[in-house]
Amino acid sequence: MNIALKEEILKNRNDLIEGTFCFSLFEERFFYPSLLDDLIDNSILFIKENGSDAEVKDFLSWLVNCVDQCFLSHKDEGDLYTIKNYSSEIEKNWMNVWKQKINEINN
Repeated sequence: MNIALKEEILKNRNDLIEGTFCFSLFEERFFYPSLLDDLIDNSILFIKENGSDAEVKDFLSWLVNCVDQCFLSHKDEGDLYTIKNYSSEIEKNWMNVWKQKINEINN
């Protein structure tokens, strides 16, 4: 098992680790497509090399729920959370590309 790769993926669970997709989105409020691409690519590689992994799959399910919530909160006028670099293109890609890739990994 490639433990270093798994740790790289799972460090996103701690949204206080700078340089991760989750830190950027949850704490800095920036959606960085390149960080998400790296996270997805690492997850695909890990699953390909090691087979199904419950901990990684649980994390990816959690990630989808959290990112969905970020977009909902961004659009809620009563919520103080905003995605500073929000664009409809980013949200469209989340729904149609990145989220779909994650769901494919988890199936």
